Amino acid sequence: MADQILTQRDLNRILLARQMLLAREKIGPVDALERLFAIQAQLPRAPFLGLWARLDGFERGDLLTAIHERRVVRSTLMRGTLHLASAKDVLAFRTTVMPPRNITLPWGVKPTTDELERVLDISRRHFETEPKKFESVREVLEAQGVKAVRPLAYAARIFLPLVQASSNAPFGHEPGGFFTLAKTWLGLDEYPTPRPHDLARRYLAAHGPCLPADFAAWSGLGAAALVFEGLGDDVVTFKDERKRTLFDLKHAPRPGGDIPAPVRLLADFDGAVLGRADRTGIIRPEHAPLLASKNGLIPPMVLVDGLVVGTWRIEPRKKTVAVSVRLFDTVSPKDRKAIEAEAISAAKFLEPDAVAAVTFAEA
Repeated sequence: MADQILTQRDLNRILLARQMLLAREKIGPVDALERLFAIQAQLPRAPFLGLWARLDGFERGDLLTAIHERRVVRSTLMRGTLHLASAKDVLAFRTTVMPPRNITLPWGVKPTTDELERVLDISRRHFETEPKKFESVREVLEAQGVKAVRPLAYAARIFLPLVQASSNAPFGHEPGGFFTLAKTWLGLDEYPTPRPHDLARRYLAAHGPCLPADFAAWSGLGAAALVFEGLGDDVVTFKDERKRTLFDLKHAPRPGGDIPAPVRLLADFDGAVLGRADRTGIIRPEHAPLLASKNGLIPPMVLVDGLVVGTWRIEPRKKTVAVSVRLFDTVSPKDRKAIEAEAISAAKFLEPDAVAAVTFAEA
């Protein structure tokens, strides 16, 4: 029996449904994070806006409480970047998403096994007693005669199970902040054995149907096709319009392309956009260059009919919240009004007592 063909619009609506962007859902922040697996969190504010876009009745304090109760933590996960995830998932999957120990570090440094183990042992002892500024490990390594301190300190960030201690900052974590071992902060150590098949199931639940290359780009794992094939009867396959084979969980929801998609404002580094190697189903090719930045930052994006039509910025001030929207194309008056309503809602989410000022510009 030939695989069913899913159109690009079908795939767009399925992705939005998995990402809770077809309708805001009434679930708690920890459950939402586990459905998404994690939210990228280079900027501490981003996960809050990411959940605001997805959850009905979500308030900042809901996530702050989970952070301070240590049910949610900020840690280096996929692709060596900071994510916010449930403590349970960090412990269960951090080993799985870590790169192999023989990788070449920044600046072309490739330490021997003995050098790396020595650095990790020094760094582990440094962070295990209490949370410390990450940069402080560089001084310790330098005092121990370690050469190439910056790349080897980066290795400690990647390979040690570090989590950032919460603080009284507005979004639970300060930029930079203080780090300690997961066992010190959570009372448990990371699960030592990689679980690529379990991770693939979680990925498909949040991003499927997908190409193996999508999973590889998201997770950083190799042999993605073999991992998908190893899921056996848990998965089914489809074809896209280019006749490529897509994998998905057998019983996952797959709404059709005729389902309407509401206007949504996505956060920085949003997983709905970054979760796949092939992003043409959510970003038109002609718009991709307008999203590029020299420093690799992924801006907050505006979705209309499930596609990126622009970017937005939000700047809370003392008595006002300024929201600026930059559109790539002309949108209908109805959609423009919906964008403005979402922008005002975002402003009220961040600063309930402030007055929102929304401005539009063309790219």
